[in-house]
Formats: sequence, structure tokens, C-alpha cells
Amino acid sequence: MSKTGASKGVGKLSEAVIGFAATRPEELFFQIRKGERPRQKAHACDSRSQSWPQCFVVRLSDRCNLACTYCFDAANSARRQDMDLTTARQIADYILRVPGSKPVISFFGGEPLVNWKTGRFLLETLRREGSAKGKDPYFNVITNGTLITPELARELVADDITVQISIDGSRQDHDRYRRYPNGAGSHQATLGGLELLRAASPKARVDAQVVLTPGNVNMTGIAENLKAAGFRRIKFLHLSDSEGRKRVWPASAVRRLMQGHEKFYRYYLQSAINGHPEVDMGFAYLVASQPEGPKGLCTCGLYEICIGARGDIYPCPRLYGHPSVPTLGNCATIDPAAPLNVSRPAPSPDSECARCWAYDWCGGGCSFQCQKCALMPSGRSTVTQRLWCDLMRARFARAAITYRLLRQSYPKCLESIQMLFSDGSVA
Repeated sequence: MSKTGASKGVGKLSEAVIGFAATRPEELFFQIRKGERPRQKAHACDSRSQSWPQCFVVRLSDRCNLACTYCFDAANSARRQDMDLTTARQIADYILRVPGSKPVISFFGGEPLVNWKTGRFLLETLRREGSAKGKDPYFNVITNGTLITPELARELVADDITVQISIDGSRQDHDRYRRYPNGAGSHQATLGGLELLRAASPKARVDAQVVLTPGNVNMTGIAENLKAAGFRRIKFLHLSDSEGRKRVWPASAVRRLMQGHEKFYRYYLQSAINGHPEVDMGFAYLVASQPEGPKGLCTCGLYEICIGARGDIYPCPRLYGHPSVPTLGNCATIDPAAPLNVSRPAPSPDSECARCWAYDWCGGGCSFQCQKCALMPSGRSTVTQRLWCDLMRARFARAAITYRLLRQSYPKCLESIQMLFSDGSVA
């Protein structure tokens, strides 16, 4: 976006302020806060342990028809198990008995559509029996999109399911990692799934989940590409920062990613003012959580849990099957009325986390943000880990600044961002 175009689009907002927020967000954030009443420090993450999950990430299958080279779930490929109907029945009973009126059920895998018969059973059971219990479940399916047929597209649309398709932008960037077992790229088939859903209904809710990688950090280009293709909302994730002992993101690549976020900020602000704040749902959530800010990034085991194909409960999809992470129980035997016991050790007083101004917003990190995992505290931070924290602090600061800018000059725009999360169906 050119400077002239940005100035014309943002109208009431100062180009100098926008540039300051893009390039030096923490400095501007602290200047703004000098004139404000200090906010009450958020409660430590562990104080929220007496709560019940409201989002249930259900693994319909450990199998997948693709062999993505960067899949964080590759360690579980040996399981190759589909959820059976008996286990699905136990999971439905568990979800229906957990306190809460609007459970969010995310069908996940592997690839969930390889076992959609069980997914359909769960959906129909939860919807039918949930209505009798005063519950209003919300459903989405997280898929690579390649197995969608015209018949399945019509079914998903008729059932009012949000479909989140994993796609990384252009064909070149997508096919670099997202391939079939024979090495062929999946981009064309993924877009074919989108087209079938939109053909089934122009109102189909089809969102994109993008994994940013060291060679694919042009967030503006990705967002423009996916919105032009017809995706409704976009959620950016980051490739896991390590595979075994090998570090995926060298410090130089993280710095390029930080520059990508910096450039994307102007695009996001312009898009939000133009009525499209959903071009980055992660950042939109940070803006919507203001002025108090998020109460910790990691909601796993608290707001969200992962349920495996055998009915075992894990605190996080990324920790599913991890050898050092025990299960929280099994849906067939655990008491749904009892809060899950998820321990998050507090940081030591002299640690980097304890000294950080953003700790009460970050809550100790999130592995999906490539930070230290709040559920698996690590030792001394590396240079690269500190850069990931710098990136997250910059996003926090920009979100706080954006909230104030929009509240003053574009209150309707701010309201539209908050509305994205008002019904609890989007995390």
C-alpha cells in the first residue's frame, strides 16, 4: 500500500502515528499509557484453574490423506486410528454434561473428513440432545479441503458448519509443504474444496488457516490472495519453531517475520476501516480484548481441550500424544462437573517472564505463537525465543494502540471487530 493510498484510506488517523505504531509500537504504547490510569494487573493464569472448557477440539481420525512435511502432528502418524461410534457417544455425553450453554466443537485430525461418518453422528447427537438440555452448540471443521465433494459441500453448508481450510497462500508457497504422499502439491484440490462450498451456497462460511514459514512471511500478499479467492476470515499461525532438536526459525528468519508483521499492520488497519477486520483474526482478537488486554494467550485445558480418537483428553492440540504430557482423563470416566486440573507454574521472580510488562497478557507463552509453552516451562531463553517474545509484545502494543485509535476516530469499526467475538464461537 502506498503512503498516499494509506493516507487517503485512514482519513482521520495521522500517518505519523500509524508509522510510529508500525515501526516502534512499544515506545508509542508506553507514551500513551503515561496519561492513563494504570490498569489492574490481570490474575495469574493458574488462578483461572477452576473453570470448565467451552471449546472441544475433537480428533475424528489420526489419519490424513496428505503428508505435509511440516505437520506438527507427524509424531502421531503411527496411531492411524479412527474414532469409533462408541467413543463418539461417550464424547457427546461428556460435552453435554460439562457446564456451559454454547459449546464450540471443532472437528480436527489428522484429516477429519476421512472419518466424517463419525463426525456426522457427533454433530447430529450434540445438536439434537443439546437442544433438549438448553445447549446451543457451534460447529466447525478444520480440514485441508481436498476431500470435499459436491455432496459433502451441500451437507456441510446445510448443517451450518464453519469450514476452516488450511491453505498457505499462493500455489508455490502452499505446495512447498502441503503435499500428497507421492510428492504432488495439494493447492489445486484445496481451492477446489472452497469452490464446491461456495457453489453449494454463496453464504457458506469458509475461513482460511495459514501457516507462516521462514520463506513465506508476506502476510499482505497472502491476505490479498485469499480474500480474492473468496475466503471469509483468515487466521495466521506460525510453523513450529523446532522439529526434534532442529531449530526451524533462525534468528534472521524471525526478524524477517517481524518485518512482515510490521508491514502488514498498515494493511490490517486499512482493511478494518474498510469493513474487513477479519483479515487477521488473531490480531483482531487482541484488539477486541482491549482495554484490559487478553488474560493469557494459552487457554488450553481451561477454555479449550483436545479430545483424541480414543476419548483421551489433552490440554492442547499441539500437546496431543506428547510423551511427557499426561492425559487429563478420558471422556468415558472423567466427571464433567469437576473442573480439569491444569497446573501452570508461576514464573520465578527473577525470570525474564516475571520482569516483562506483557506477562499478564501473555500468561507465559503459547506454542502456537512459537513462544515457550506455558504448560511445559523450559529453561533459559535462547536469542530466537526472545525474538518471538519481542514479536508478541509488538502485537500486544499495536493492538492496544489500534483500540484507542479506532475508539476515537472509527467507533463503528471498533464495534465490528468486537462483534467478531461476541458470541463466543470464535477463539
